Amino acid sequence: MENIKPVKILAADDDSSILDYYVALLSKAGYQVETAVEATAAIILFKDSPADLLILDVAMPAGGGKQIFEVVSGLVEDRVPIVFVTGLPEKIAPRVSGIENVRVMKKPVVSEELLTVIADLLSKSGRNK
Repeated sequence: MENIKPVKILAADDDSSILDYYVALLSKAGYQVETAVEATAAIILFKDSPADLLILDVAMPAGGGKQIFEVVSGLVEDRVPIVFVTGLPEKIAPRVSGIENVRVMKKPVVSEELLTVIADLLSKSGRNK
């Protein structure tokens, strides 16, 4: 029997109901999910146990997704795929335009679209299950 490690996704958002949604959706899809309600906690979680993909809100207390992106992209040579999910995509889209492993989605996200984007990013990064 092969021991295949599940793909780990770290989701950071200051809205706990959104994090609950990610846990339910992504766990059902077979992913291991960790969550953080602010940037510092997300960075600590990532440093302790790097995730295969990040889902980040842009505007959060104690720094947002942009801060997490800057810190974690410096931690790993092979950049981790990131999905920014935000109510204001125009705030982040110009900063990440052209970065192959980053996508920006507008809240509220459609479950199927989010799962498709995640699968696509994981496949391109070679991190898929």
